[in-house]
Amino acid sequence: MSSNNIPSIERITFFSGQPLEATDLTTLESANRELRELHNRSLHQWGIGIGFEVAGNRGDSFVTISPGYGIDCLGREIILTAPQTKTVPSIAVGSSGTDAIYYLVAIYKPDADQEVAQTRQGICAPPGTIRLTEEPLLDWHTLTQLVQNLGKELILARVSIRNCVLSQPLSFAERRYARPAQQPYIAGGQTDPQSTPWVDWSVGTTKLGVALVVDTTKSGFQTVPLYLTQILGEQSQKGIVFTPGFMTITDATPNHFTLQVKASSGNATDDPAMLANTLEWRVAWIGIEG
Repeated sequence: MSSNNIPSIERITFFSGQPLEATDLTTLESANRELRELHNRSLHQWGIGIGFEVAGNRGDSFVTISPGYGIDCLGREIILTAPQTKTVPSIAVGSSGTDAIYYLVAIYKPDADQEVAQTRQGICAPPGTIRLTEEPLLDWHTLTQLVQNLGKELILARVSIRNCVLSQPLSFAERRYARPAQQPYIAGGQTDPQSTPWVDWSVGTTKLGVALVVDTTKSGFQTVPLYLTQILGEQSQKGIVFTPGFMTITDATPNHFTLQVKASSGNATDDPAMLANTLEWRVAWIGIEG
C-alpha cells in the first residue's frame, strides 16, 4: 500500500467547558472510521468475514441472503444486519442463447445513500438526522462490471438464469474470504504450449535465457503463495538443442508470477525465446498458500 493511501487524520481532543457542535462529534466519528478502514486494508485481507450465505434452488425466481460481515479492498466494512430476499434478473437467455450469468454482490453504501432511521427535534432549530441504517447495496452484476470494480464489491454467489428463474444450482466458488483457511490451500496448472509467449531474459546486453509471465488468477489465491515450477516440452528437435538450467521466480503475486529460466543451446543463436517457442516449452506450476 502506497503512502498516498494514508488519510489525513487529526486527533480530536476536548476540554472542560468547551462548547460542542455537531461538526466536532461528526469529525470524531469520521476519524475513527478512517482509522478502522486503514487498519482493515493494511493488516487484513478483503473479503467475506462471516455469514452472507445465499440460498436458492433451481426454478426459483429469487434468492435469500443471510446477515453477514465483510471488508472491501478499501477497508470499508460491509454489514448486513437482517436476512433479505433478492429477485433474480428478468432475463430470458444470455447474449449467445445460453444461460445468462450474473453475480450477486454486496457493496458498501456511504452515509448519503443510507436510510434515515431516526430524527430528533433541534433546540431552536429544525429536526435533524441522528441515526442511519447500516446496510449494504445488494445487486446483480455481470462479469464486465466485476472487472471494473474489482475489490470494491464482495461476490456472494454466481447464478445461471434462463426464463427469469435459476436454471442451475448456485455457485459459491467465486466467493473470497477475509480469513485464510486453517489448512494450506494448494492449486496448480499448466500453460498452453500453443499460447506460451516466451521472451528473452537479458541482463544488460547478455541474453541469459527466457522469461514468461504465468497467470494464476483462476486459482483464487488470497495471498502470495509459494510457487513451484517445472519446464515441460522438447529439448531437441530438427537439430535444435536447447536445455533449461536453473529457474528463478520474480514479481510473484496472488494472480501471477514471472519465471526466468537460464538456458543453453548447442547451436549458435541470439534468440533464446524463439527456441523455447519452437520447442513448445510450457510451464507446470503449483502454488501453496497458508
